[in-house]
Amino acid sequence: MIAEAALAAVVHLSPTCTDPTVRVLHSAGFRGRALRYAYGIVMRESKGNPRAVSPRRADFGLFQWNRAAWSRATWWDERQLLDGAYSAAVAFRVSQGGRTFYPWDINGRGYHLKRYSSTSTYRVWVKYVQAFPC
Repeated sequence: MIAEAALAAVVHLSPTCTDPTVRVLHSAGFRGRALRYAYGIVMRESKGNPRAVSPRRADFGLFQWNRAAWSRATWWDERQLLDGAYSAAVAFRVSQGGRTFYPWDINGRGYHLKRYSSTSTYRVWVKYVQAFPC
């Protein structure tokens, strides 16, 4: 009984949450803290626009998948990456089920890895995580 209640709490998204970005991320499998972190990344990277493309056509979709870093991956398809559900599903897989967000320089506990992004970029992510709408 306790396990069933815990499972229900993990997979439940409040019916009052109408934010389309959160719904796409939840449908891809993100839950709890990972859902908040993924939301922060998406808002930082694309402002929640699944069709976002960087000015030099180097970064694509919700998570702004970088062509130079990922174009050899089996899942790379520029058109599909502009579909929010596909981009979120790829992010869920790349993040190992929401356990690490290393491609965005953030670990699974929300700490800045400081490998290739600035502190100010990290602070923008923190701002979006704190503003999680659901």
